[in-house]
Amino acid sequence: MAGKIQKAAQQQMEQQKQPKQMGINALINSIIDQEGMRKRFEELLGKRTAQFLSSLVTVINNSIELQYCMRDDPMSVIKAALQAASYDLPIDPTLGLAYIVPRRNSVKQMDGSYRKVWQASFQPSYKGLRQLALRTGAYSRVPHAVDVRQGELISYNRLTGDAEFAWVEDEDARDQLPVIGYSGYFRLKNGAEVTTYWSVKQIEKREKKFRQGDKMGKGWRDDWEAMAKKTVLRDLITKYGLVSIEYRNADDNTMRLQQAIAEDEAADTIPEAIPEDESTGEVSSPAQITEGESAETVHEITGGSANEELEPVYVGAEQIEYPDFLQ
Repeated sequence: MAGKIQKAAQQQMEQQKQPKQMGINALINSIIDQEGMRKRFEELLGKRTAQFLSSLVTVINNSIELQYCMRDDPMSVIKAALQAASYDLPIDPTLGLAYIVPRRNSVKQMDGSYRKVWQASFQPSYKGLRQLALRTGAYSRVPHAVDVRQGELISYNRLTGDAEFAWVEDEDARDQLPVIGYSGYFRLKNGAEVTTYWSVKQIEKREKKFRQGDKMGKGWRDDWEAMAKKTVLRDLITKYGLVSIEYRNADDNTMRLQQAIAEDEAADTIPEAIPEDESTGEVSSPAQITEGESAETVHEITGGSANEELEPVYVGAEQIEYPDFLQ
């Protein structure tokens, strides 16, 4: 069925270099109906389903690259949208919470050759990650990341996370100092708190590790500092933090936190054939599981590698105790 849909999508897109909105709308509705995905969207979004799908149509119409994705691999677009819906994060770029990012990947064919294919993947932004944390109602200080200038880091214990900083108060003087690293922090309402610190060298090493090919991604080139902060924040949340899809009442005394991310449970929540980054617990997007030539990033709106994916810990209303390391 997926092959027939892709073939039909290719035929329709080849006929129109700039598809009209009704064409995209009809194509999306055809795919989600034939694949039985409309029910899933409705289960996740309820009455907001029509609005979300309308937003998806607008996003695709505003990006010729996403239109190419609809031609080459329409299911990658729908799956990315479904993932955004599962997190309840709007995909409107003006809101800056989440994005459907088009990429041109090299995929190995049956005859051993490689073909360039446009595919889409879901990317939560820095703001989106903080939104998911805020929804828990569990934080007295929501996860945040800041730059650290020369002379501001007094000490940092890698094992305990204890850190001491002497922040330069004069902003003008501070701007003249070189950035030596980035620090992330959060505090839960039960008093548990976590601080992390990444040196610039650590962040550079990570950027190169998840680079698509030999070139730095567009997001890193355009705003290295923003991407560095997002890297630290993502690491902080995926390793130690808690996020929720649903908004919670911060004053609900019956609310308890479900067990946080644990390395021994990560394999149970990672889709098959999608590798995990053991250093952070992040997983790569299905759209990036390709062989041969490296992927070509086209619109790296959030600037991050498509190999980065949030693995959330959900908050429930059950009477569950805090994990040992958060008590």
